[in-house]
Amino acid sequence: MAYQLHKKPAMKIILISRDQNLIQMVENAIPRQKNALMIYDGSADPLDVMSAICAQNPSLIIVDDDFLSPYSAHILRSVRKINQHVDIFFATSDTGIELGKEISQLGIQYYAIKPLAESELTDSLNSVIEVIAKRIY
Repeated sequence: MAYQLHKKPAMKIILISRDQNLIQMVENAIPRQKNALMIYDGSADPLDVMSAICAQNPSLIIVDDDFLSPYSAHILRSVRKINQHVDIFFATSDTGIELGKEISQLGIQYYAIKPLAESELTDSLNSVIEVIAKRIY
C-alpha cells in the first residue's frame, strides 16, 4: 500500500496597504514556502476592503491604518463580527491616544507605530505566524 504525503496548506495572509516600504518589508519578512501573501492596494472603500478580506478568508490580516483611515476601526469591527479568530497586525503613523484606545478594544495582536524597523517587523510577524500555525495545524 502506498502512502501519499500531504503538504500542509499555506497560511493565508492579506496585507492591506499602499505603502511600498511596508509592502517590501512584509514580503521580505514572511516565509513564502509556508504562507500565501496577498496584497490589497485597491480602493479604500470599506465595502471593497471587506469584500477582499472575505474572499481570501485569511488567518492573518496586516492593516496599514494610513491607507484605511478614517475607516480602519469600522473595518476591523466588521472583520471581528465575521471572523472572531482572525489575527490582526495593525500599523499606523497616528501617534494619538484615541486611535490606540479604539483599536486596542478590537483584539489586535500587534500594534505598531510607523516607521517600523525591518528587524522588529520581521520578528513580530514571525512570532504572530508561529502562534497562528500552532493553533490551526
